Amino acid sequence: MGALRRLAGGIDALTDFVGRWSAWLCLGIVALLFLQIPLREIVHSGHIVANDIGQIVHSAFFIVGIPFAMRYDAHVRVDIFFNRFSARTRAAIDLGGTLLFLLPWLVLLGWYALPIVLNSVKELEEFPETYTPGYFIIKLELAVFVGLVGLQALATIARSTLVMLAPAARRET
Repeated sequence: MGALRRLAGGIDALTDFVGRWSAWLCLGIVALLFLQIPLREIVHSGHIVANDIGQIVHSAFFIVGIPFAMRYDAHVRVDIFFNRFSARTRAAIDLGGTLLFLLPWLVLLGWYALPIVLNSVKELEEFPETYTPGYFIIKLELAVFVGLVGLQALATIARSTLVMLAPAARRET
């Protein structure tokens, strides 16, 4: 049980670190948008590289935000009944959902995306509309997404298992 607790704690610490640092990407998004609007409206020439960088930063912000939301149970779920259940029932639902739905989906996503990501990185793929470099970074973010969500899924499995194995007196707290 100590190993499961340490595993979940280590993954949660990594997710916290990545999530809190990536929150600063929001400032980058705002700055890039702030620059784009005056360039487009006043100078009549928005810079396409700024737009492309904005797409990369915007997607990175959401890609790292999803495991962070999972870590704090802030992701979308139907809470009408879930909050009324006991801690053990909630843990069983989280465990079942993670094992039956999330992990198989991540395996399929990783399986089909990996060749696309590797090819894009190998070719240093450019943005299709603007031909500026860096499009491969967006595809690489997909691999990072699969890895981080997969790790957070392992933490959910470990935490749920701990709750289900805990004595009844400690389970309800």
